[in-house]
Amino acid sequence: MKRNIDLIGAIKTFKLVTELGSFSKAADQLGIVVSAVSRKVADLEQHFGCQLLYRTTRAMNLTAEGKYYLEQFDQIIEQLAHLEHRADIKQHTIAGHIRMTAPPDAQKLGITRLVGEFAQQHPAVKITLLLLNRYVNLVEEGIDIAVRVHELPDSRFVARRFSEIKLVYVASPSYLEEYGQPMHPKELSEHKCVIDSSIRTPGRWRYHDSGEERHVNVTGSMEVNYGNITADYAAAGHGIAFLPDFLVQDYLDSGQLISILESYQIPPAPVSLVYPANRINNPLMAEFVRYLLNNKPSATLSLTKGK
Repeated sequence: MKRNIDLIGAIKTFKLVTELGSFSKAADQLGIVVSAVSRKVADLEQHFGCQLLYRTTRAMNLTAEGKYYLEQFDQIIEQLAHLEHRADIKQHTIAGHIRMTAPPDAQKLGITRLVGEFAQQHPAVKITLLLLNRYVNLVEEGIDIAVRVHELPDSRFVARRFSEIKLVYVASPSYLEEYGQPMHPKELSEHKCVIDSSIRTPGRWRYHDSGEERHVNVTGSMEVNYGNITADYAAAGHGIAFLPDFLVQDYLDSGQLISILESYQIPPAPVSLVYPANRINNPLMAEFVRYLLNNKPSATLSLTKGK
């Protein structure tokens, strides 16, 4: 008959011993004597009826059974931490005010839906969501968190990967019939282009060639600061556009726009949640970031760079 032991405590001690590779180091970290650590591991071995560690005076190694149980213990501890987190959230009301900024097309990323769901689950939280077509200085403008595309923050900020975007070159059949289809992005400088002025470099488009990112300067008679309208003008035949595929997918499906220069598309760019490093110590921010990341869409999405 198995005697009663602190099973979770023994599992955590065993994990710590394997992580540190030493009974004495584990004892120092736990603030107990080495014999107590050894006793907990021995209790665990007795409980499961197997040897978890090979011990010699010079070395300590996991047995085959020890490796198996360690993997299972990792899952148990992770699940326990998740349950403890849920219990803590239920016991302590999450409250406060979060100011967040994102590009106008953030609903395509699932951001606006997730923000709304979070607000419903936490009635004591106020969220100000600013959909802006410009770069936002988080510190100067008092913003807690931003959705950023392909921008690495400095050491004062943390960036957590949320999704990816893909940009495509498109033009209407009528435009291509009248002006011809460019075979290389360099030829874009000779074409009429519909320019989205909300991105950080409106007249400088990117492409991928020979394993490197390159740029081409473009001009056009139509320039607008909103991606959806840019797509509309391109579909109407005003010129070539460089846009996220989610903005033009309906036009591509209907044949009103055609994807061109596909072999020169740039790799998908990361979309990140960016926030000042010290903000994550706030329980509200920590829970908000955790919720967004745990419920983010799994598929690659698209969004104009530089918002």
